[in-house]
Amino acid sequence: MNMLDNQKRKDAIKGLINIAIIEGFVLMAVVGVYLYTGKLIHLVGGVIGSTVIFAPMFLRWSRAHGEAMKVRPNSAGNSDV
Repeated sequence: MNMLDNQKRKDAIKGLINIAIIEGFVLMAVVGVYLYTGKLIHLVGGVIGSTVIFAPMFLRWSRAHGEAMKVRPNSAGNSDV
């Protein structure tokens, strides 16, 4: 794996982590609203809304960074030298 592929992979992982962190905060807010109100409809609506918002983000990320994630890093088991 060359340096360019390694940098692309790091950028892809960083982007995925950022999306996951933001989604986690949104889901924590949804659970907070549910616990505050006690109404199940707020929990269900929040989870569905979160899915509607973040599923396209994950799809866009996978299209943009899918090739970078397919490249395998060098491992000790490879003897390609």
